[in-house]
Amino acid sequence: MQATSKLHQTIFRVVVSYGIAAGCLYWVFHDVNLRDLLQPLREVRWWMIAPSVVLDLLVYVCGAWAWQILLRPIGSVSIARATQAVFAGRFANDVLPVHVGYVVRIYLMSRWLKVKFTSVIPSLLVERLLDGIWLALGIGIAAIFFPLPQNISRIAQVWAGIIVFGLTVGGWIVLRSRSATQDRPRGFYNLGWIRKLRESTSHIVEQVRTVGRSRLVLGALAVSLLKFIVQALAFLFVLWAYGFHFPIEVQLAIFVVAYVGMSIPSTPASVGVFQVFCIAGLEVFHVAKSVATGFSLLAFVVLTLPLSIAGFIALGQSGVTLKEIKGRANDWRQESQ
Repeated sequence: MQATSKLHQTIFRVVVSYGIAAGCLYWVFHDVNLRDLLQPLREVRWWMIAPSVVLDLLVYVCGAWAWQILLRPIGSVSIARATQAVFAGRFANDVLPVHVGYVVRIYLMSRWLKVKFTSVIPSLLVERLLDGIWLALGIGIAAIFFPLPQNISRIAQVWAGIIVFGLTVGGWIVLRSRSATQDRPRGFYNLGWIRKLRESTSHIVEQVRTVGRSRLVLGALAVSLLKFIVQALAFLFVLWAYGFHFPIEVQLAIFVVAYVGMSIPSTPASVGVFQVFCIAGLEVFHVAKSVATGFSLLAFVVLTLPLSIAGFIALGQSGVTLKEIKGRANDWRQESQ
């Protein structure tokens, strides 16, 4: 019965994820003239693609650097190792739905540091929240100064709201004092799986508090800002290669909208979703849909393919497989219940 339930959940996630991708891609292509789509590609400044690829790879090095800083309370790991885990996780995100690459990152790091799975989770939570600060700020500024499409604006605002909620919860965890009765659960809370879940949650919360109260978080925040800047530059180089000459504030607004499409857990590699957000961001500034579609496809390939290749190599060199990681994650889930 339990195996059947898990199979149904897996099928449901796959169907929903690929269904979203198919629906988005239908919207992207259904009214686009192929000739109008291909014409701008002939005028692309291909020499400007190389800096975009290099910068896009550096984005993940910066992300690994920030994560490596936040991991210091539980163990010492090199930036190279952290980068390998980040790229391996990226590969998993590109081939599996709903950004499960984070599980890959956690598993690899817990294996290398020889610590519990749950010990790594707090550092990753804090890292994602720090990244969310800059994205939420970018969404807010873009929404104030530019009239985004209603549907895209609503999704962006919801995503920004989720980020702000996460930051609020994270701040509350960091600032609140530890309860004196926290380690003495009674009655209902002593029941088997409830007690185990409570212990795992308390362990994660306590480590989030430890990381959040350390000076390390300031260093990670600075690196997170650097990561956001490098990611913006990688996107802007593709804009410039395609021949767009918008004012810099407009270019940054388009980047923020496209970045929302990349960051929302949805389809493998955000295929379809990224194109929809990218096209919507360009159409705000009166770019024809066929031209915007061509750009979204080029940007997707440039900003995804090199990362997928690097992630495939990183995962291969780690000595583990996605199947092994999935099995270990299931084991951990059962141990917590």
